[in-house]
Amino acid sequence: MIMSLVVLCICASRSRGELGDQPATVSYCDLLAVPQKHDKQIVATEALIQSSDHEVHVYDSKCRSTATDDRSASIELPNGWNSTKLGKRLSKILRHDRTARVVFEAVFYGGGGPYGPEGTRFRFVLQRLVSVEEVPKKEANSASFNADKPNGESFLHEAGHVQGKSVL
Repeated sequence: MIMSLVVLCICASRSRGELGDQPATVSYCDLLAVPQKHDKQIVATEALIQSSDHEVHVYDSKCRSTATDDRSASIELPNGWNSTKLGKRLSKILRHDRTARVVFEAVFYGGGGPYGPEGTRFRFVLQRLVSVEEVPKKEANSASFNADKPNGESFLHEAGHVQGKSVL
């Protein structure tokens, strides 16, 4: 009898995870390589986050945009996002024009763009921050999403905004 209950519990916990209670964990570069696979789904991923005047950008130096492959992405930070310990840490990093390495869960929009005032191809809507670490300035300069911009054009000036509302 006890053995039957143990087997039942194991099967039930497996099926719950298989039904999608947990977001799919997907590398950031894989998300951008096959965006339709996870379009409009909640995903868990890790990427660098940096703000510009109008948006908060998400990127990874391992899978940058090219002349023929736009991999630009932004993240919408919903009301109250900076009320948690991790949210406060990210807010502080962004306010100081720094870069953060973030593990997060978000709804991923792999189609339907462009999104936001800067016309990014992909969009994330934050659901939950899992970890936030400031990237050392030297590393951030080489990994900056602006490193791809022609003519050294920089969109990083002050802390960012999302759809005209301050995110910081």
